Amino acid sequence: MKQIQLIGLDAALLPSTEEFCRDIGLEVCPGKGIRVRASRGDCLSLKRSADEVLVTYRARNEWFRALTFLPDTLEGGKEICQTGKYRMLCYMADNSRNAVYNIQTAKKMIRSLAGMGYTSMMLYTEDTYELPDYPYFGYMRGRFSAQELRELDDYADSFGIELIPCIQTLAHLSTALRWPDFAGYRDTGDILMVGDERTYRFIEAAVRQCAACFRSRQINIGMDEAHMIACGEYLKKNGYRKPSDVMLEHMERVVAICHQAGFHPMMWSDMFFRMAFGGTYYIREGSVPADVVAKVPDGLDLIYWDYYSMDRELFSHMLDCHKQFRNATVFAGGAWKWYGFGAHNAFSLKSTKMQLDVCAEQGIDRVIVTSWGDNGGEASQFSALASMLYFAERCYCDAVDEAWMDARAKQCFGTDFATLMAFDLPDSLPETTVEQVEKPKNPSKYLLYNDLLERFMDCHMNRETAAQAYAAHATRLMQLSKDHSFGYALETLGRLCLVLSIKCDMGWRLYEAYQAGDKTALSTLANDAIPQLLSELEAFLAAFRRQWYRENKTFGFITQEIRIGGLMERIRSVRALLNAYLNGEVDRIEELESAPLPMSPAANGQYINYNNWHGNVAAGIL
Repeated sequence: MKQIQLIGLDAALLPSTEEFCRDIGLEVCPGKGIRVRASRGDCLSLKRSADEVLVTYRARNEWFRALTFLPDTLEGGKEICQTGKYRMLCYMADNSRNAVYNIQTAKKMIRSLAGMGYTSMMLYTEDTYELPDYPYFGYMRGRFSAQELRELDDYADSFGIELIPCIQTLAHLSTALRWPDFAGYRDTGDILMVGDERTYRFIEAAVRQCAACFRSRQINIGMDEAHMIACGEYLKKNGYRKPSDVMLEHMERVVAICHQAGFHPMMWSDMFFRMAFGGTYYIREGSVPADVVAKVPDGLDLIYWDYYSMDRELFSHMLDCHKQFRNATVFAGGAWKWYGFGAHNAFSLKSTKMQLDVCAEQGIDRVIVTSWGDNGGEASQFSALASMLYFAERCYCDAVDEAWMDARAKQCFGTDFATLMAFDLPDSLPETTVEQVEKPKNPSKYLLYNDLLERFMDCHMNRETAAQAYAAHATRLMQLSKDHSFGYALETLGRLCLVLSIKCDMGWRLYEAYQAGDKTALSTLANDAIPQLLSELEAFLAAFRRQWYRENKTFGFITQEIRIGGLMERIRSVRALLNAYLNGEVDRIEELESAPLPMSPAANGQYINYNNWHGNVAAGIL
């Protein structure tokens, strides 16, 4: 490690600086090593003189970004001078889809965000935080205790990162509302009963808890995708009322609760557009009616979330519509890791470039980077770092090219940019690259769970290329498993690709052998290929478990073990049925007598995006 001595640094920053320096190969040694002088200024800069390096920074988080450049500067690298363009650059981590950060991972992510120059971090917690007087809220879901939240808030503050609570106060609460203890709180499946005083006592408790655990006086109150508001128990109790009126009344009351607690709230803005346009969010023309705009209370910021748009005209119009509100607009883009086990960084980079270009043109200077974990939270918490890094570099740099991104990946994470992009490989088949498709596809998940006999997804793959591509990806990923930073997570994906290289077209091979009466081929599949597949699945599950326990609380992995364990048991059952047929114990295999149908007829023969284990795995959904 290269030794440095720090001159002029605020003493409060010293412990976090020493910890951060160890991450990037530096050792802080008072009185020894190269002199590094710290100075507050009006930009982020590093300048080398004959006897020292002068590091200037505007805010504490920029001090840590500056440190990532220091090893290169010490080696004679060029001087750095940057001014961040965003007032807020915030990473939102989904901690509500099975995978909840363990404390070690949360702290590692905080250090990573500081090194990239982020200003803040949101912990998206639907029911995964402790709430006094509500014992079933987050029960067995890995919820953060109040002590853990305060510890993380203190830690984030020491790195200049504002930790912002991000909760739900209307919808997306199905995991809490399923409990009998919440009887009477539910309108429809995941939506609270608006207008009921129990609901507002619950929301007050949630907001008070956030106020007690976080320094930040910002709060994200959610309220997105409440499509069925006032259409369930509310309708039975109150009769029909216009859902938009019910929504606006609820929002006004929640905002008042936040203000009373000293918070400045923000919320996702989609419901205003859905109210005005028959459930549609993204619109090319028109605007939100003036009466809706007028009813949105002051002191509430609106978050325009868009993870999908490649259409500059549509995106620009949506920002124009948001500016018609008197409320401030925040843009939330996506660092895609929510379609399965890997990520879709290439798509994130392509869409984000256009989106941030338009944001710059329209003066948007508050940006949130979301990383969701839909349908299981399988992906590594660090699988979208390539996209997150790009957002950061666009904040600080006018031009960002491949060479710059590679250099920054090495400076921030000790690995090259190509390795960060390798998290995309499980879903990067010849027909699913960002150049070939408009929206991300996720064959690695749906082909993993595709049943060997019912074969729902057999029509959504290319048999000529898939197995070979997965074998090649497996080789590359297993080589990258030696990476000292993220090798453990890349090994998981490598073992997944090994599984898929065997399994992806096995349903077709079984069907064709059965239809042809080729019992030799069936025997080979049953007694050679399936045992090999089961062995690779065991290895994949073991690697996945190591990754999960390294990054997340143990809660939630039960879902993965049920899914993968169920898959393995089903494959054993298929083998037993095949051998019973081969031995004459049964005279037919009924599933193999039907040709497969596409899950989506319009996409027959094409890869699709289908991130729904329950719908993927069997016809008999109970």
